[in-house]
Amino acid sequence: MQINDVIDAIAIKLHQTFGDSFTIYKDSIEQGFQEPCFFIALLEPDIKQIVGNRYHRTLPFDIHYFGHINADIYNVADNLLTSMEYIKCLNGDLLRGTKMSANLVDNVLHFFVSYNMFVCKDTTPEDSMEGISINGTVRGE
Repeated sequence: MQINDVIDAIAIKLHQTFGDSFTIYKDSIEQGFQEPCFFIALLEPDIKQIVGNRYHRTLPFDIHYFGHINADIYNVADNLLTSMEYIKCLNGDLLRGTKMSANLVDNVLHFFVSYNMFVCKDTTPEDSMEGISINGTVRGE
């Protein structure tokens, strides 16, 4: 699963939760953007090897919400805390959000959520040792 797959799943969930009246930015926020809107920002992705080709991948996000009044922003925070717990990717994978929190800085809501998953890296098979013969003698015989 790619990072863009998770970003797309977040955007779909935001659209399902809040409807068409909100613009969702995934790449960058344009100059003169219209409020209310969301911006999906990936923070610091992490991957750790578990065993062999199995890895644990952590994708932390900061979903910015730009709104008009604090009461509206607090309602969005409540909705995000409940709706972003599970997102469904286009391939059907269901991801659970962890470490969810929200804070308001300069009238911008920052909603933090991490999506964690186990992934298997493709490995190239090593050459087998078929057809090798060893000629030798045992000492003492």
